[in-house]
Amino acid sequence: MKRSNCVGSWSRRRTLRILAGCLLLAGPSAPALGRDPQAEVAVLPLQNRPAAEILPELQGLFGDAATLRADGFRLLVRTDARTLEQIREVVAELDHSARDFILSVRRSSERPRQETGTGIDIETGPDGTQARGTARRWTTARQDDQTQQIRLRDGTDAVILVGETEAHGFRVFAGRSGFGMEPVFRDTARGFRVQPHAQPDGRIRVDIVQLHEQPPATTMGRVERQAVESSITIEPGAWHDLAGVGRTIELDERGIASARTTLDRDALSLQIRVDPID
Repeated sequence: MKRSNCVGSWSRRRTLRILAGCLLLAGPSAPALGRDPQAEVAVLPLQNRPAAEILPELQGLFGDAATLRADGFRLLVRTDARTLEQIREVVAELDHSARDFILSVRRSSERPRQETGTGIDIETGPDGTQARGTARRWTTARQDDQTQQIRLRDGTDAVILVGETEAHGFRVFAGRSGFGMEPVFRDTARGFRVQPHAQPDGRIRVDIVQLHEQPPATTMGRVERQAVESSITIEPGAWHDLAGVGRTIELDERGIASARTTLDRDALSLQIRVDPID
């Protein structure tokens, strides 16, 4: 019986040592699982920007040193007192009102443009003396000038569509008097997506994405879409060429006297202008 009591006592002591070792191992990490008693919780109100807009910048600056949550125009913060004061200063710098712009788009065309040129070459003498005379005359008429304006905020998108509606096959339908056919039209998305950004030097950077959609050649074909991205920096209040399309038909006659006439010329141009609103 005494031997049995010794064995039981040794077994209990071994179990206690194992439990104590587990507690020692878990001891250093236990405070990490709970809340830091020195951490402070604060709600920082914003006046001009939603908290979600500045949250990525704050997370990139402070990382794991602070817990940040966005709630509309409020920023919820849990961190130590020193980091909290730094977050207050950064929020005060970032909480500024975004600038508003007036984006103007001008669509203009020149038609018709008639240009006439006449030239004559004369060769005389053994040395091949040459003489040449030229006369030119042209007229240009601007038509279909259209200017559209939209107000948008710094960093937001505006879409400029210059798409077309094209006939794409026919549809057969049944009516009271029999069967009939009607054309089917398809809209093609062609245009630009522009996004202005104010620069520190007063100029404006405009990010441009050109959109082009090619309708399928057949009814069951695929629609091909292309997009090209670019950026330009323009002066505020100045017109800038965005795109242009031209077509020219020319007639050229040659002989002893040469004549060249431009019968028709169509030119379509798109221009943009960005004006800041103070």
